[in-house]
Amino acid sequence: MGTILTSEAQCRDCYKCIRYCPVKAIGLKEGQAWVVEEKCIWCGQCIVVCPQRAKSTISEGPLVEKFLAEGARVVVSLAPSYLATAFTSTPWKLVAALKTMGVFRVEETILGAKLVAAEYGRLLREQKQPTVITSCCPVVVNIIEKYYPALLAALPGIVSPMEAHARLIKAQWGPETKVVFVGPCIAKKDERTVDSAVDAVLTFDELVGLLVTQKIDLEHLADQKPDATVAEIRTFPLKQGTLKAAGIEDTLAADVISVCGVEECMETFTALSEGQIQPRFIEALACRGGCINGPAMDSNLTLPVRKARLLKLAPTATAEEGDMAVAPSVKLQRQHGASGYVELEPSAEEIQKVLALTGKFTPADETNCGGCGYGSCREKAKAVCLGLAEPEMCIPYMKNKAQSLSNAVVEITDNGIIIVDQDLIIQEYNPAADQMFNLEKRNAKGRRLDELMSAANFRRAWKTQKPRTYRKEYKDLNLITDQTLYPIAKYGVVIGIFTDVTAEEKRRAEIYNMRQEALSRASRVIKEQMRIAQEIAGLLGESTSETKATLLELIQIMQEQEGNEHDPQN
Repeated sequence: MGTILTSEAQCRDCYKCIRYCPVKAIGLKEGQAWVVEEKCIWCGQCIVVCPQRAKSTISEGPLVEKFLAEGARVVVSLAPSYLATAFTSTPWKLVAALKTMGVFRVEETILGAKLVAAEYGRLLREQKQPTVITSCCPVVVNIIEKYYPALLAALPGIVSPMEAHARLIKAQWGPETKVVFVGPCIAKKDERTVDSAVDAVLTFDELVGLLVTQKIDLEHLADQKPDATVAEIRTFPLKQGTLKAAGIEDTLAADVISVCGVEECMETFTALSEGQIQPRFIEALACRGGCINGPAMDSNLTLPVRKARLLKLAPTATAEEGDMAVAPSVKLQRQHGASGYVELEPSAEEIQKVLALTGKFTPADETNCGGCGYGSCREKAKAVCLGLAEPEMCIPYMKNKAQSLSNAVVEITDNGIIIVDQDLIIQEYNPAADQMFNLEKRNAKGRRLDELMSAANFRRAWKTQKPRTYRKEYKDLNLITDQTLYPIAKYGVVIGIFTDVTAEEKRRAEIYNMRQEALSRASRVIKEQMRIAQEIAGLLGESTSETKATLLELIQIMQEQEGNEHDPQN
């Protein structure tokens, strides 16, 4: 089964793959998308539309290289849409490159288409069933098997041109021959089952990538035509191409319908299921405009340019074309069956609970904007119930939630916020700013800021486009604020954030006064102590002087008395 991979590193919550998936076969969890294979019809739209190139398929290029390295006889079945590509200056260089790689033969899938178209012509002539729906397109087959099993009887049980050509190649060149299909269709990977005659499938993109790894310079190769084709039905990949190849008249009559594009196909199948239409033959192609608009076509050409390119080159024939006159007989039958996939249907109560998670309580709350990728809020709620989506995918809800959160922060903050435009016209302010500056009573919104307060710093912030921070006192309001101004050129506004520091400034002033009073008191105490110390010192000085004189006098008396006692004359 073909597998579409998603790179977690590149998948970035854009929901684009969900939006473009016609059957909503994309699941999403924690911002990462994945393909729900039982629902997928392998149309490849999710790969085409992904802006981050997060989705891809597993290339079988290494398998083809292995075939060639082992010396296997490799025959390439080249889808006729290659004529509409612009990977190279001419499509024939792709043929030359394949031959350079060692491919034994390059044939156009048109050879298988001729066999299939002839079978459709026979069925239409015999017409044993009310309606025949072509089964050339594997996406169309997947749609019917998975979503319209009641229409299985309308599928003719005929293989696709790819499978018919592969069987033809093996009938001609032996069962050991390796058949590699190259085309614009991702669903061909899913179509190649275990009993298929196709051994590998490459998209055009993958072929070009393989040639790059092989270091083959395509533009230096001489043009080379395919070994076999059927030039007259090379328009097979266009809308009504099957009708032309089958010899069915190109008509606007109600009994022959040609539809292309998944949406148009599903609308037609729904109408057929409900009995609103009863055509004999429906040519159905999943890609708008036909296979030349397949998901693996190069994206640098528009659909009209591709069509013109194919029509210009289609008439070119090859020398090998006549070999098909003696083509061996191959079986073209296949079996179709319902896939067995049945999608669960959540109850109305479950869906309503999910809707309530994103604020949708009444039908009027359901915007059905499609931002999540789903067509309606209820469709997305159903996907949430099935585990394929998340409530947070609702963009209006998440936007309102973010706005409500930011508004709540602005509303409850103690900081005043004033927003003015470049002409200083007040745009918004919060309750804290109103309380600080009494704005509501002054009908501030819509007025110039400088009519209410000094706006010089706002004007300077806008002119310099640099944030400014400063402190300002409003004496008439008994208010002191720290202000930070943020100019935002992108939105043409200046946002002012005001912090009330009045109490802080008063406290700071009180502390300053207390300090000054304490210093004054300390100074007075020190001066008094110095005075007392000086007085004490003075008194001590006088006492010491008198004591010194008395002692000196006493010493003198004692010395005189001692001298008299030792005098011999006495």
